[in-house]
Amino acid sequence: MKSLKTFPFVVEDALTDLGERISLARRARRLTQPDLAAKAGIGLSTLLSIEKGLPTVQIGSVLMVLWALGLEGTFGTLSELGSDKDLSELMADAVPLKVRTARRKAS
Repeated sequence: MKSLKTFPFVVEDALTDLGERISLARRARRLTQPDLAAKAGIGLSTLLSIEKGLPTVQIGSVLMVLWALGLEGTFGTLSELGSDKDLSELMADAVPLKVRTARRKAS
């Protein structure tokens, strides 16, 4: 298991910021941590890890918390890899649907 210190600073900062924003959104809605965890269908320890910005939390758990907070509109923003439509179309055409391991030639 990787500790937070083994991640690039930009990743560490993003995780910490996301956790803080989720905590703020929870408190703004006057939800306790146990209540939000139950609403999201996750364990309390998982919610605590999300709010701490730990990198070991499954993305599905984070999305469930965002949904439980009524922030499912942020899913699209999280999943965007870029806003350049032309580049996205070019990438979609150039990227294979499946990637297979290269076969080794028999000697």
